[in-house]
Amino acid sequence: MFIKLLVLSALALPGAIYGADTRETDSADSLLEEIVVSGYRITSRLETNTSLTLLGEETIGLSTVEHFEELVQMVPNMNLSGEGSRARYFQLRGIGEREQYEGAPNPSVGYIIDDIDLSGIGGVASLYDVEQIEILRGPQSARYGSSALAGVIYMRSAPPTEQTSMNVELTAGNDGLFSLGAAAGGKLTERSSGRISLHRYESNGFRSNDYLGRNDSNGRDELTARGKLQWSFAGDWNALLSGLYMDFDNGYDAWTVHNDDITHTDKPGRDSQRTRAGSLRLSGPLNDRVDLVSITALADSDIFFSYDGDWGNDDFWQQYGDYVYDYQYLNPRQRSSANQEFRLLSSPQGRLFNDSTDWVLGVFLQRLKEDNQISSFGIYDDSGEENYCAPCLTDRRISSQYKADTLAFFASLDSKLSEKLGLSMGLRLERWDASYADQWRDLNYPNQPPGGNSCAQFDCEPGENMLGGHLALSYDWRENLTGYVRIARGFKAGGFNPSLAALQGVAILGPEFIPYQPEYLWNFELGLKGLWLDGSLSGDLTLFYMDRDNAQLSQSSQQVPYDPNSFVFVTYNGDARSYGLEASAAWQINDSWQLHGSLGLLDSKIRQSEKTLVVSPDAVNRDLAHAPPYTLNIGATYTAASGWFARLDINAVDAFYFDISHNQKSDAYRLVNLRIGKQWGAWGLSAWGRNLFDENYATRGFYFGNEPPWFENTLYTKFGDPRSYGLTLTYDYGN
Repeated sequence: MFIKLLVLSALALPGAIYGADTRETDSADSLLEEIVVSGYRITSRLETNTSLTLLGEETIGLSTVEHFEELVQMVPNMNLSGEGSRARYFQLRGIGEREQYEGAPNPSVGYIIDDIDLSGIGGVASLYDVEQIEILRGPQSARYGSSALAGVIYMRSAPPTEQTSMNVELTAGNDGLFSLGAAAGGKLTERSSGRISLHRYESNGFRSNDYLGRNDSNGRDELTARGKLQWSFAGDWNALLSGLYMDFDNGYDAWTVHNDDITHTDKPGRDSQRTRAGSLRLSGPLNDRVDLVSITALADSDIFFSYDGDWGNDDFWQQYGDYVYDYQYLNPRQRSSANQEFRLLSSPQGRLFNDSTDWVLGVFLQRLKEDNQISSFGIYDDSGEENYCAPCLTDRRISSQYKADTLAFFASLDSKLSEKLGLSMGLRLERWDASYADQWRDLNYPNQPPGGNSCAQFDCEPGENMLGGHLALSYDWRENLTGYVRIARGFKAGGFNPSLAALQGVAILGPEFIPYQPEYLWNFELGLKGLWLDGSLSGDLTLFYMDRDNAQLSQSSQQVPYDPNSFVFVTYNGDARSYGLEASAAWQINDSWQLHGSLGLLDSKIRQSEKTLVVSPDAVNRDLAHAPPYTLNIGATYTAASGWFARLDINAVDAFYFDISHNQKSDAYRLVNLRIGKQWGAWGLSAWGRNLFDENYATRGFYFGNEPPWFENTLYTKFGDPRSYGLTLTYDYGN
């Protein structure tokens, strides 16, 4: 399969990113002007020596999307977990969390919006008024530390400009879809400019609740407000203040025992997140040799996640027999973070070694807090039939408090060794100190768990010193054609399993499984990026190999048969590796037509290890979870001088394992998206459709027992959005 898809890459020359971002003819100059802002310095994409997808404003606008999760299929070797109403958890090259039901946040994929770190809670990802998204694959620990083991998603909203501009966007579609966005900006004073935007999105959520007679129990109600203020002062100093408010109040009623879109819950869940955040970036010269960048970011989020644990109601379960079966799960949590980074950069006059080397020195500090309250309660009574539970009652309450302080020192050098040969080095030393406390209460069994506090049985103040970085050599084969080789070491802090600590004597795993150690990942890349045919053809190709040392593998390991909320979640250190290919290309055939696409090939394996044989024996020598062997995007964009435009995308994703605790897999799928419209001056109107052929495709799957009386293990899947279509009207002035 891997060889077959390698041949496909030569035929499809995929790449949904470069040059697909304009309704006018792209040229070599415009392609070279594409910039990457997620590093220490602003650089062109051709100068970056890592595997990168860059999605610009026009690509986002023409791709019939409202939320970042709808762009994932366009990114090579990227997947998502459809565990909630919106995807919060993403996987790059098969690495990344799939959910967080307990314990400390410990993300593998960084998620940053306008310098604000929202890693692990990236569900609030509206795309209105977003200018650019960068997805960097492979460890980026020199720049972003322990939250970038697998890579980083960096989102930048539209910046203030001196020119007065205004945008209004109105969308209506099937399933009650309605969205309205407005943005305005311009010059405020001689030295300042600003921009504000507001966006509201609503839809019914593509589910019908048969018991309640509702079609909106899985609905979406999402509000996003952004603001930016930019000003210059004291000569060459600049400041950028960004504010963000997101209020996503969504329903969560997506699971059924029949694996269809007709739900039967009597207590539909919620998946809501309210985030208030801001950042301040100050930059300017300290002298003629050294510049300073200071980034301060604050974020506060209130998150509520709940679901109907039995997915049914009294009447529904009576069809199975004389059973009382009713469970619910509630989890409010609060997260706050405060980041401060100081970065010293060489100016052109401050370069080292005969003006050949740019340098960076910096320090980073972060405090992260998260409080969780979990309530899991219900009843199962089969005394009228099997007489196993007469009745069985559950009423567990868990509250936890987590705090982590991070201090990091980092440095980098970017040197021109010769006219064609370049060297890049980055290093980061990070100190992580955390504290964790929780209180477990089982109101029906007061003596379980023993002691009622998991911290009584494990050190709840872990700390780690971690070291990572990268070394890369680049070679300019000719103008606008660059190759590179890169070695990077990523890291991720260790931790412990609260369930195992609290349930010693009850859980199946011993105390040696309570803690898990830091993970280190070695990534080896060989890449090529370039422009051909006078700049009308752009492309890149990356080959990579990743070796994970003490790989942190996660799964659920134990369930009480009659209780759908009783899982014990375990993270342990195993052994894993992966290798593959990522390619992209865009060809501007003429003034009107462009072809573009992307391809990711991935071969991942969980190797045999002592702990894997105990916890996940079914996963030995098979793929990682949510790691499809291929992802493919092929598309075309049409733009005419008369104002007509269109974009077609065909996305394909191979089958993947849902988890490492079982061998259940998704089906491979293909999605077709289309937008057609016309522009009249400042006005535009387009018709669009997503998943035009209404394909069923799974975004998450669980394998457990949820049906009385025998509660046999069954695969239950959550599907992505079915066919959706609508019209979008835009007014764009001054852009």
